[in-house]
Amino acid sequence: MVIKQTDSQFKTLDQLKRHFYEKGWMVVKLPDPKPIYAARTALLTELRGLTGNNNITLEQYHQFIEDDSIHTDLQFQLTQFFWNNQWATKIIGAQLNFFKLFLGEDINIQSKPHLRITRPRKLKDNIGYHRDTFYSCSPFELSVLVPYVDVPAESTLSVLSGSHIRPESDFPLTQIENPEIIKGSVKHQLGFPYAPKMIDPSRTVNMQPVPLVLGEALIFSLATVHGSVENRGEVSRWSSDIRVVNALAPLNPSLKPDYYETLSRSVVTELANIYHKAQLTTPVSV
Repeated sequence: MVIKQTDSQFKTLDQLKRHFYEKGWMVVKLPDPKPIYAARTALLTELRGLTGNNNITLEQYHQFIEDDSIHTDLQFQLTQFFWNNQWATKIIGAQLNFFKLFLGEDINIQSKPHLRITRPRKLKDNIGYHRDTFYSCSPFELSVLVPYVDVPAESTLSVLSGSHIRPESDFPLTQIENPEIIKGSVKHQLGFPYAPKMIDPSRTVNMQPVPLVLGEALIFSLATVHGSVENRGEVSRWSSDIRVVNALAPLNPSLKPDYYETLSRSVVTELANIYHKAQLTTPVSV
């Protein structure tokens, strides 16, 4: 079941909240898709500039870039381009009123979200099925997967409905070392774990593919089992998964201080922050 936003916002909001509550994920036709279209155009222009090939397209990227090392280098350069132009903030910021309905007025956004490029029949482009809470992430966080191409069922990400409220013990894990990925390496910075935790395959038989079109987003709890093992379609999947969270929510204390940055603040929180800063600069009377 895929629920998308309709013209009746209040009815749709109730449907979305109910679906998210029960399933742990939702598909939304974003209110303002213009920054997504702009990001797509910018990525394509940058890709053509980097490759010197004006015939390459996002969808058929795999037909031009077969070599894995060249692919990794291009993906890293495009990821830096995505970060430097703050496309994530532009995309989520344009939908701010929508996200406030789920997270409140105080919202932080991931400062360096991952840009994914998953080619057909390239298993190493995928990171398998997982829960982000396996890696000490918080169920208070949301992941917003934004595609830059239309993604059919054969090429898309899959989710396990209802997994967001199940205990970790329901998903037995085997942790392995990936000899091709070193902590802090380019591949690690691109979102590939150096010590992935693999779910027992018997627990992922009900994974459900979620096709998406340009202008939509798949939004899910970080406690929801999700991922992909192989792009079995004929389209390279281009997407970014952008995390957003209420700024006052408890998070993993080991997160780097710059992992999140401010997206919005309520007037109460802004005033409280001004108050606390004033206490730090006021001389102590004796």
